[in-house]
Amino acid sequence: MSDFESALQAKLVRNAELAREREAAEAKMDEAKAARADADRRAAEELAAARDARHAELAAHLERVAGQLKVASPGSFVVRTGWTESGEEFIAKVSTRGLDPARSLLVELDRDDDEVLARWSTDVGNALELWRLLEVSPELLTALVLQAADQDLWRGADAPPPFPAG
Repeated sequence: MSDFESALQAKLVRNAELAREREAAEAKMDEAKAARADADRRAAEELAAARDARHAELAAHLERVAGQLKVASPGSFVVRTGWTESGEEFIAKVSTRGLDPARSLLVELDRDDDEVLARWSTDVGNALELWRLLEVSPELLTALVLQAADQDLWRGADAPPPFPAG
């Protein structure tokens, strides 16, 4: 075998080794991509489950505290709560009856859009706040309902009170 043939044979052997190494590296990268995609999918499922659990927790809490307000003072407050037809949103509306200034609080818990919307419609102005579902606590919802009931907070007000911190 000549020097050229030996060098050519060595190059071909080396090329085959490089091709096997490249294939192994590509397979390893494909495995890493698949593992990352699987981890991302699991993380998204866990986040969705956490949002769903938080939505259910907040809806039950909001229904409970709004119901307590209605029972405590049925002559002063009109309370409506319920699920939308799609079952995606839970809505609570608390309105005053015979209180000054007149005010209405609408709270919408939207599971699929991952939002909590709170809106004041009052004789002294309107206000709107939007939070992510996981940023809202039952305590925040309690504070909102208590704001609707707090006549001292509203006496002499020229605008709705600031929303509680999310």
